Amino acid sequence: MKKAATVTIQPQAVRRIAGRYPFGHSGDILDADPGIQPGEVVDVKAQGGAFLGRGYFNPQGATPLRMLTWQKEDVDLAFYRARLKAARARREGRITGTNAVRVLHAEADGMPGVVADQFGEVLSVQLRNAGVERHRDLILRALREDTGATSAFERSDTGERRKEGLDLISGALWGDLPDRVEFYEDDLRLHFSPLDAQKTGFFLDQRDNRRLMRTLVQPGQGFLDVYSYTGGFSLHAARAGAKAVAVDKDQVALAALEQAARGNGLQVGVRWGDALDQLKNLEKEKRSFHAVVLDPPTLAKRRDDIPKAKRIFTEGAAHALRMLAPGGHLLISTCAHYIRVDDLLDAARVAAAEAGTDAEVTAVTYQPADHPHLLSVPESLYLKSILLRKA
Repeated sequence: MKKAATVTIQPQAVRRIAGRYPFGHSGDILDADPGIQPGEVVDVKAQGGAFLGRGYFNPQGATPLRMLTWQKEDVDLAFYRARLKAARARREGRITGTNAVRVLHAEADGMPGVVADQFGEVLSVQLRNAGVERHRDLILRALREDTGATSAFERSDTGERRKEGLDLISGALWGDLPDRVEFYEDDLRLHFSPLDAQKTGFFLDQRDNRRLMRTLVQPGQGFLDVYSYTGGFSLHAARAGAKAVAVDKDQVALAALEQAARGNGLQVGVRWGDALDQLKNLEKEKRSFHAVVLDPPTLAKRRDDIPKAKRIFTEGAAHALRMLAPGGHLLISTCAHYIRVDDLLDAARVAAAEAGTDAEVTAVTYQPADHPHLLSVPESLYLKSILLRKA
């Protein structure tokens, strides 16, 4: 095996990298050997030559260095097998009542740029950077061995790949890929179209919140699911006997929701269109609900987006609180890393004042155990939700 190329880190970045932070930004790089190919595994050193670890290096990447290990170990098939084994052990006994689980959660599982979800016998894979693209055969082999999935598909069609100088890829990886991937969550049968659905297919990260909201409605009560996508919240609420209404601007997603509702012997009303517009319409219709979910897509991809995102949360929450019955619950959720719990609370506080009511914060929730939040990787905490009970 040839000697690895070397990348030297700026003195001010050494403590951060040595502390197991996995990202080395362009300003952190003091020097790099010439001729390093995009995604090549390099030795990472401090000025003076002290070994810090090994990682993928892409000289042209927006984030050029992505740390893999802080040990002098080969990054080969055995390495990826060990990472998968550790990820499986981390989830052991913590995910129940479903055959759909996130197998790898990128940096939080020591696999920067790899996201993999398993739905029964079908695996969904996303490869996001030049390093994992370079090692795709090794990674896919390890995933196939570890998961035992009979078929797999790839959804490496995220904007992150363009920043790495990579083409977008989606399609079957192995096996006979079904047109419809089916799985279960508690007593619900769910499905999605693998190559048409958003991201890796289904939002597994809201599993715990779906179960939570289901416990807060009784038969006959109104339930409003805003930014519903394929309506996981709505289906859980409908199974509890609630009269659920889902709002989304994706007609394909709403059609999938209606199909899933029929397949489960349930009824869910759908409202197609812009979420805030539909909230205004529902309020004009004097609709009332006992529980509301406000779960928009990522509204803040940069820190500069936070003020605009908070205004959207405030407007949506004000509509929701006005329609919420006394004692009813509102869940406000964000999947944006840059939006903090305090930002959600600020937006809700303003919304409650506009709605002329008050509310109790009864819970703050985060992503489930198969989407681990690693202490050394602040970016791995992204899903935050606050649960309010209207006074």
